[in-house]
Amino acid sequence: MSRELKNAWKLIKAHESYRRKTLNLIPSENILSPKALKALSTDLAGRYALKPEFYGGTKYIHELWTYAEELTRKLFNVEYVLLEPLSGHVAAILVSHTFAKGGRLATLPAEDGGYPGYEKTKIPDLIRAELIELPSSKEYYTPIVEDSMRVIEERKPELVILGGSIILFPHPVKEFSEIVHSYGGILAYDASHILGLIAGRVFQDPLREGADLVYASTHKTFPGPQGAIVLTNSFDVYEKLSENIYHKIVDNIHLNRLAAYAVTVEEMLRYGMVYAKKVVENAKHLASSLDSLGVPLKAKDRGYTESHQIILDIQDSEARVKVRDRLEECGIIADAGVRFGTNEVTRRGMGKREMEKIAKLIHRAIEGEDPKKVKREVRTLLNRFQTLKFC
Repeated sequence: MSRELKNAWKLIKAHESYRRKTLNLIPSENILSPKALKALSTDLAGRYALKPEFYGGTKYIHELWTYAEELTRKLFNVEYVLLEPLSGHVAAILVSHTFAKGGRLATLPAEDGGYPGYEKTKIPDLIRAELIELPSSKEYYTPIVEDSMRVIEERKPELVILGGSIILFPHPVKEFSEIVHSYGGILAYDASHILGLIAGRVFQDPLREGADLVYASTHKTFPGPQGAIVLTNSFDVYEKLSENIYHKIVDNIHLNRLAAYAVTVEEMLRYGMVYAKKVVENAKHLASSLDSLGVPLKAKDRGYTESHQIILDIQDSEARVKVRDRLEECGIIADAGVRFGTNEVTRRGMGKREMEKIAKLIHRAIEGEDPKKVKREVRTLLNRFQTLKFC
């Protein structure tokens, strides 16, 4: 990097300029509305507040906090809300520590779509829990129902977690709920990726299907600031989680994040159903367009996806990294799992016609066309979609 850019503000502006000129398909990212982004840089960024309160000067902070909780209960039709976790990972630690510390925790393996934070040496090691990996499909990234239920019945884990990092289709919440509750266990659902789709009523509704709680990050299909929430209809679950929050899992909850989140919930209450429907529609159309060009995809026989994600069927990890890097040379941003997500391009106002165009650009990049030529066409496409929608 050139010497003149060795300045914090110049580096920030350089990053923003670069990302404005690239097409982002990372499914774990989204773009904040101008008002939500502005909320992050308000006076709240340097303030503290607690429950019960220790600090003075928090009158309007608590009004905002209560308002954000009320909005969340309305959006998700839920009784109890926790907005304190600073990230989906922190929410996962809170839930796991509360219900599986020193016990047994069952979830999908990371290679089958489960959250990598639940690998044996990570959160399970932190809370001294035994990890039980549920038998899962490597094609659909869902639990194999009968085999998983057999494992649950035999091992009786205190905490079972559905959802995950790769999620194309709904998970068997109702089936698992019955067996987990039969021995007094807790069924949690990691909705980090599909929270915006749950809010928009286009995916499954885990709490209505029998989950005891849902936890999620707030910056993927849900287009808010980085952070997390926990939702439940059980006062007992809410109370147990609350006991483990302050000065255990969090202290300062980053009140500017809370403000930006409240702005985003207002937007989702107004536009969320239209936005979420469009996200899934775009994902399906992008997948079918890529398939028609010969790009290999997972879950083709099931229509590719019912979420925002589609997954390229590339087995070798080094080959996946090469595809990621090749795409970035061409102005297209993806991750090393070659998961594509349509959340951000949908927020920019793109639809089926643009998904067909994106599929052709991806195909041309993978096939080795001159990156400069592809990049020029990427920027031409992006120039038509600079005004954010659904906000």
